Amino acid sequence: AAPLILEGVRTAAVQSVGLTAVAALIGAGGLGWFIFQGLGQAAADLILLGAIPIIVLALLVDAVMRAIITLATPKGLGVGKQ
Repeated sequence: AAPLILEGVRTAAVQSVGLTAVAALIGAGGLGWFIFQGLGQAAADLILLGAIPIIVLALLVDAVMRAIITLATPKGLGVGKQ
């Protein structure tokens, strides 16, 4: 059951990184501030300044979680490469 639980944790972790931009709506700042400023000013450079680091962080969290899941999965239970 541990691999399935960790898959859920991976999904939640990636979603939380992706949704940090929404925190700018309540004045929390962060990278989302650049996105919303860019949307308000129609400035693609500001949008990308906030969006690209969020994408990179989400991909990094996903890769780390996948590695953890691979290490936590017993050899006989893996799906795919055996």
